[in-house]
Amino acid sequence: MGPLAFLREARRRRALERSPIPEDLWDWALREHRIFRTLSPEDAVRLRELSTVFLAEKEFRPLPGAVLEDRTRVSIAAQACLPLLGLDMDWYSDWTTVLVTPREYEVTRRDVDEAGVVTEYDDELAGEVLHLGPVVLSLEDVEDSGWGDGYNVVIHEMAHKLDGRDGSFDGRPPLHRDMDGEAWRRAFTEAYEDLRAKVARAPLRRSRRRAPRIDPYAAESPDEFFAVACEYFFEKPALLRSEYPEVYAQLALFFRRDPVTA
Repeated sequence: MGPLAFLREARRRRALERSPIPEDLWDWALREHRIFRTLSPEDAVRLRELSTVFLAEKEFRPLPGAVLEDRTRVSIAAQACLPLLGLDMDWYSDWTTVLVTPREYEVTRRDVDEAGVVTEYDDELAGEVLHLGPVVLSLEDVEDSGWGDGYNVVIHEMAHKLDGRDGSFDGRPPLHRDMDGEAWRRAFTEAYEDLRAKVARAPLRRSRRRAPRIDPYAAESPDEFFAVACEYFFEKPALLRSEYPEVYAQLALFFRRDPVTA
């Protein structure tokens, strides 16, 4: 362990000793979010530790109109750390800031097609990962996450952070040494193309939160497919496994967890 890693671990131990998430707040988080109710006692303890470190290391900045209560901070931290139960906090070590908006917000997009034609359009976002590092989350959408219905803006944006650890947002995070990169590519490419074909044949005119199966937003790009697949992996794992078993298997290897059988 190098000197920087040693200091980081020492800071984390101090955070766990001096400022653990209070029992009442933690009990509330476990009760409030359906996705935590099946955690084993050991996993619940580890999630509390990870969430405590997350709160110590990340800076929360509410934007105008957003009121950040302790419950909201703990809710964000716990949902953000759920994907880390089989990993560790170092996967989030390259960023520090969480910006919280009161609700979904509009941004102007600019696309350039193969012919060089520029198209600008307005898009409404529930969250995003900014190129300079911060994560943006809509407070309303945070409150709509964690109910086991497949929608989770916190996990979605954390998935983008994991994806970008290698410097590119391409739907493939840095894989563990014992994983097969070709198996990952094949599983995700086939599932992504299958979903794109289904969306093209029968466009779903439903909101993201009411989509009965895999959210068609996942067909936007490989990185969005990965992020949405992560939402379902932790929110509705049985559905993801039934729709795209190879994707589920690869995510189970990556996250080192099997939510269906946990």
